[in-house]
Amino acid sequence: IGVCAWNGNTIASGSRDKSILVRDIRVSDYSLISSLKGHKQEVCGLKWSCDGQFIASGGNDNKVFVWTSHSKTPLTKFNDHTAAVKALSWSPHQHGILASGGGTADRSIRFWDTKSLTALESIDTGSQVCNLMFSNNSNELVSTHGYSLNQIIVWKYPTKQKLATLTGHSFRVLYLAMNPDGQNIVTGAGDET
Repeated sequence: IGVCAWNGNTIASGSRDKSILVRDIRVSDYSLISSLKGHKQEVCGLKWSCDGQFIASGGNDNKVFVWTSHSKTPLTKFNDHTAAVKALSWSPHQHGILASGGGTADRSIRFWDTKSLTALESIDTGSQVCNLMFSNNSNELVSTHGYSLNQIIVWKYPTKQKLATLTGHSFRVLYLAMNPDGQNIVTGAGDET
């Protein structure tokens, strides 16, 4: 298991066996609600939509799938990335807007409208995208990066204007969390900082 995502009383896990398992934690044996299969390689990204009705998954197969919370078949599949998709984030400000980030051979942040099932614009970031997170308070998106820039970027959405570039890490910025008020972030990297 390489990735987990909470949604109320359910937890989804994605693994190297290419499946996503959704379980109910209220049941003593953590009964399986559904098994989602569509990726052809390891599932390395998972994120529930803000309303809990959809889950996005990214894989080492360079695909992004969007699933409804009650279906075993994907609502849609996006094929535009050219590297693994680990970074996913749903906009809390525009319903149905999903951002995804590609790995070293891709280096892009792509935006999707999951209501119309269409690709929107993309940003070439110049380096591997490790994490994405929309702020709950402002219409901003934070991305963290790896090979080779190892930086953190704050973007305005939907203009995609770069508001800040934060440097200091000397290895991939693999971890990102935001405090509940949406004003501060914490990052962790392979450089032990």
